[in-house]
Amino acid sequence: MKNTYHQKQQDETEFAMERKRLVNLVLWPVALLVLNTLWMSVAGGSAPYEINDENHAIETRTVELSAVFGQDKEMPAVFEVSFIGASVDEGNVSWTIRDASNSVVAEWSGMLSDGAPDWSGNLMPGTYTVETTVDTGIITNQVLQIQPFESYRFEGHLLLSVMLFAIAFGEVLVRQKGGAYLAKRNASKPEQPEKSPFKPLRAGMPEEDVDIDEEGPWRTPLGR
Repeated sequence: MKNTYHQKQQDETEFAMERKRLVNLVLWPVALLVLNTLWMSVAGGSAPYEINDENHAIETRTVELSAVFGQDKEMPAVFEVSFIGASVDEGNVSWTIRDASNSVVAEWSGMLSDGAPDWSGNLMPGTYTVETTVDTGIITNQVLQIQPFESYRFEGHLLLSVMLFAIAFGEVLVRQKGGAYLAKRNASKPEQPEKSPFKPLRAGMPEEDVDIDEEGPWRTPLGR
């Protein structure tokens, strides 16, 4: 009976471990997919720098682009521009982007009716100046969209994948070592004999003899 109980316990333990192993086989790929999907969303996100709007017309705006992770890598950028005639139907409009050395990075000039195109390119971390010139009665909306993490898309996917695999293998190694240690410790313990819940009486021992009430109905008969 005792061996059957221990065998049942062992079978239940092995079943639980097998079920946990199968769950892990499913969870780790799911975690890898979720992490990389999140990073893809972060890398593709953009940070807007408002240059001009309808209520705040500024001819010269300074933009500071900070380095990401301390690395001077180019960042994808899109300069969104629109000119609107508030009180006129035509006029001169132009914009220029200059870097810290005053070199022209991008520029455009034309008429209001031409429709200013957006500009897209790559910008290094640093200080930039956006110059906007419009005739009276024309307002402008300008937003510089920066994708600071896009240049690290591949590195991010690689780093997250390596970290997840390291955690997965570490978890398996710790579980195996821990299981081996517990099994070894349990094997080194001496097996304790199973105790009976009943305590046998030992006849002839004074401390084990049962006292009999001499005044009760089961007293020893009186001699004749």
